[in-house]
Amino acid sequence: METIPWFSTFTLITEAAVTASVVYILYSGFYKNKFPAKLTAATLGYELLFNISYMTYRAVTHNDGPAHPHSTFHLAVAIFHGTFSLLMFLLLIVFMIFAWRGYKQGINFFQKYKKTTVVFLTAWMIAILSGFLFYYESYLTKN
Repeated sequence: METIPWFSTFTLITEAAVTASVVYILYSGFYKNKFPAKLTAATLGYELLFNISYMTYRAVTHNDGPAHPHSTFHLAVAIFHGTFSLLMFLLLIVFMIFAWRGYKQGINFFQKYKKTTVVFLTAWMIAILSGFLFYYESYLTKN
């Protein structure tokens, strides 16, 4: 079992807060017909500045620690999480831009595109849960 880097734990916890923000943004838009633009901007900014930089940092510094083999499952989770999370971040930006523009025009974007909203939220949760699984697999199990 590897020593848990503090930055990994911090990022895991704050990613839960980011997810709560995303859920609130969708809830507020869907049920209250209000798009919290400032919260959306802060959430996107945080994701860009910290979480994406964290993923880059870990990718670059991963081999700096002691050499140890990883299971096939661990590698698969790492590849899936890294790729899917980056894709979801990019889709989050696009989704929120379209939502913001819709709400500026008086359109309840999340209501109008219910299926897209549900699919997006489901995919977002898969990305987040894969991150928790990757953390668990990386630091709380014997590889």
